[in-house]
Amino acid sequence: MIKKFLIFSFIFLISFANSAFAHTHLESSSPQSGEVLTGQLNAITLTFEGKIEQSSSFTLQKVDGEAIPVDNIAVSENVLTGSLSTLLENGEYLISWNIIGADGHVMDGDVPFTVDMPAPEANGDMENNPAQAEVTDAELIMDTDETDTVAEEEIADNETPEDTPSYLVPSLIGVLLLIVIGSFLFIAKRKQ
Repeated sequence: MIKKFLIFSFIFLISFANSAFAHTHLESSSPQSGEVLTGQLNAITLTFEGKIEQSSSFTLQKVDGEAIPVDNIAVSENVLTGSLSTLLENGEYLISWNIIGADGHVMDGDVPFTVDMPAPEANGDMENNPAQAEVTDAELIMDTDETDTVAEEEIADNETPEDTPSYLVPSLIGVLLLIVIGSFLFIAKRKQ
C-alpha cells in the first residue's frame, strides 16, 4: 500500500511540475511596468522566460483607448520588440502583449507606464540668436540620453514581482508534498 502511494505521489509531483514550468511569463520589459519616462521612448522590448512563437505581438495605446502605431514588431527567440515612429505625448500608456509560448500555451498581459517629459522652455532670445537655439537643442538631446541611461540603471536595480522565478511556487508545493509523504511514511512505520 505504501509503495502504491509513493508511486502515485511521485507521478503526481512530476505531472504537476511539468505543467507549472510549461508557461512562458514576462521576464522583463522596457519600459518597465509602472515606470515614469522623462525622455522620449523610441522602442519597446519585452523579454520572456522562454522562447515564443513568431505570431506573438503587442499593441500600444493611451489609457483613454487611443491606439499608438508600433512599427517593425519582431520576435527573436524570447524577445519581442517594436519601434515607435511617433513622439509620445505626456500621459499614461498601456502595452498589451499576447504571445504563444513554444509549448503552445497562449499568454497575455499588460505593461502600464507613464510619459512625463518636462515642457520645453519658451525663450524669446532663441529667435534672435539661432546659435543659442542649436546649443539648447544639443543640451536637450544630451539630457534625454542621460535620463534614459539613469532609467535603465534603475530598472536593473529594482526587481518587480514579474522578475520572480516561475519555479518558486512549484518548488514550494513539491517541498510540502514531500513533507506530507514523509509524514505518511513515518506514521506507517510506527504502526508496524
